[in-house]
Amino acid sequence: LDTTSTVTYADYMKRYDSKLLNALYLGESLTSLLPSILATVQGVGGEPICRENATYPEYSSPRFSVQVYFWIFVGIILLSFFAFLILEFSNVSKSHRIALLHDTTPQPTTYELSMRLEPKSVPVIVSSSMTKKGYHTLLFIGFSSSIILFGILPSIGTYAVLPYSQRAYYISSIILPISNPLSVLIGLFMRSILKFVSIFILFVFAVLASSYVIVVAFLSPCPPLHDTTGGAILVIGCYFLAYLIFYYVRLVIGNRIRQEYQRNSGLFWLGAASQMGSLVGAIPMYILVNISNLFKSRYPCQSYCIN
Repeated sequence: LDTTSTVTYADYMKRYDSKLLNALYLGESLTSLLPSILATVQGVGGEPICRENATYPEYSSPRFSVQVYFWIFVGIILLSFFAFLILEFSNVSKSHRIALLHDTTPQPTTYELSMRLEPKSVPVIVSSSMTKKGYHTLLFIGFSSSIILFGILPSIGTYAVLPYSQRAYYISSIILPISNPLSVLIGLFMRSILKFVSIFILFVFAVLASSYVIVVAFLSPCPPLHDTTGGAILVIGCYFLAYLIFYYVRLVIGNRIRQEYQRNSGLFWLGAASQMGSLVGAIPMYILVNISNLFKSRYPCQSYCIN
């Protein structure tokens, strides 16, 4: 469902005031946060219990069944569906709709859309239009970000964090999903429109943070600073920073294309580029992780890195 929303629903949002695009990103961010919260409440993924002289871990029983877990998600999906019906057919959203290029009603200018998106106290970057070169550059950054964000980083989580303890991995599973909603809040309350140079610099920082996580995962089960608190803080911090910046860059690119690119298909191709990046990143990682076994994982209740 989130895949279709990235491609089709983002394009659908061009019918509405540009500030509602941030609401879409905020809703999408909950697709990672809510499952994490439910799993934490359920008690899944906690620290295993290692009995003396035992090599097999024992896990606590979940507080509620998997059936209840999935019924909760069915309820969330139904709520999302009803929200869409309200957005499309009720009078609540009519005041936020804008005229498309093929309509006779004059379309709001880029300046007007920018003033609606940004708080009055924040300087607004206003541009009359976006060139094709600029648009393709943003598409490439969005494509490259998705390769790492959705293709690489989710595939190596266990290899990057487990060498620092089961508790570190459990904490990371709670903290990392917060990065997506936090990036949207940064865009809402600080700035959701940036210059090309600023977007590129943020992208480079995110790539550097991701590179450290990838190197640590490659060196698993005995990376630098393994089994130390400092090492756990460093790798989780880089993981969180990479997620936060990539999600923020994704939001900024979407808002900039929404406001400055003249063609109505701008957001559609941005979503398509994001999904293509996810595919390009996921397929090689599947081969490296599951077929070539390039990454070595740690297992609970076993000893590693003994000199």
